[in-house]
Amino acid sequence: MNRLKIWFSALVVTLVGLITPQGVSAQGLSGVGVVLIHGKGGGQGPLQPLAQALRKQGAIILMPHMSWKSGYRPYEQTVQEVAAAVARIRQMGARKVYLAGHSMGANISIGYAAAGGDVDGIIALAPGHRPDFIATVTGDSLDRARAMVAAGRGNERAQFMDFNQGRTMPVTTTAAAYVSFFDPDGPAGQAARGRGAGRSTLWVIGRGDRPAMRDSAPHSSGTRIEVDANHQTTPVAAVPYVLEWLAAR
Repeated sequence: MNRLKIWFSALVVTLVGLITPQGVSAQGLSGVGVVLIHGKGGGQGPLQPLAQALRKQGAIILMPHMSWKSGYRPYEQTVQEVAAAVARIRQMGARKVYLAGHSMGANISIGYAAAGGDVDGIIALAPGHRPDFIATVTGDSLDRARAMVAAGRGNERAQFMDFNQGRTMPVTTTAAAYVSFFDPDGPAGQAARGRGAGRSTLWVIGRGDRPAMRDSAPHSSGTRIEVDANHQTTPVAAVPYVLEWLAAR
């Protein structure tokens, strides 16, 4: 295990050295704060090369552990987790703050902006979680969760179906939290359609990420870039574009 960690760390350093653009000078992002928000299943690993590249350019980085790693809290409460991270990074000295979210992290970043969150821009990396796309998998669970909410049992925990990158798995959470994340007309569904991303937004889509490539709905505003990557590797391929986009703000 230790050898694996050493190998991965060396790979990250090598990748950052290879893909950091020459046009961004050392300390060129001083005073810029970036909150990196991980996805549903990948954890923080895919975001590490971007974090190291940003630090190298003088940016202030924060990588919170989101609650969906152990289930879901209601979407509105999850937005408050982002708000707490934004407040913390400003206390760390950030004068401008950007949210860089991978997959589900992109969804919650847009949801935070839609709720009036104080942020200077959004970087959506391989945006994921489209409740309307996965309704055939989650429909029965959503009907049951809605019924529980209607019966006043919204805070009761139960097992529902989740879906991530072609895999179906059970998740235990409250009925209200499940509805807030899986109702196509709920806050997560609206964020997935790009509502709230009208401010400065960078979309980075991997050409090998078929769900994101075929999902054109959210990309009506902002800057869209396609990279040679799949869902998991998009944040690595995005590094030079993210650095250049931030340097131009």
